[in-house]
Amino acid sequence: MANMFSNMFNKGTDQNENPDHVTSLLEDRVRTLAKRIEELEKRIEALEKNASKKEEEKEKEITPTTINIQPENVATNIQVDEPQQASSTSYRAPSQTKTLYLAAPSVDGSFPSVSLREQIGKSIYQLTTDDDHNGTFVILDSNDAIATAMISVSQFIKPVCKVKGSTAQYPRHIFTEEEGTAAKEGGVWKVVRKAVVRFE
Repeated sequence: MANMFSNMFNKGTDQNENPDHVTSLLEDRVRTLAKRIEELEKRIEALEKNASKKEEEKEKEITPTTINIQPENVATNIQVDEPQQASSTSYRAPSQTKTLYLAAPSVDGSFPSVSLREQIGKSIYQLTTDDDHNGTFVILDSNDAIATAMISVSQFIKPVCKVKGSTAQYPRHIFTEEEGTAAKEGGVWKVVRKAVVRFE
């Protein structure tokens, strides 16, 4: 195309060439190119419509399959599982284990201070419960918990634990050999059976 324009302009510069003739050639060429562009635009539009239809068809094919398969599987599982549970025992929701952190106990073996997160310098015990009424507890074997517990073994450990090993020296570790049990009474956790701990 560049050559064509170049040739036209070169001819136009020739003194024998008529300027009206060059203009006429250019106008013809522009009309031809305009028609060609219009045809290409129509083709592009047709291709886009065709691609859009194919995409819609694919979505229609995929969506019903997904919707039809999942409910059937779920319904089958429910129909098979539920009658068996109902006939043998009453349905119980799955238990959710809850972990609580307990500060120093009272003399009577109850834990007045409970938190959901370990509190440095305050938490000494960790209690685990499945029903929020009964639980088991252990002494935390962390440096901070040991330091807090050792402030007063008679006040912070002995009301809820049986101690093995020497309490005269500062221990590097305090191991729980047997978990203690506790029950919630009036919103307060109280020891039912003492834990057995060993100082090392």
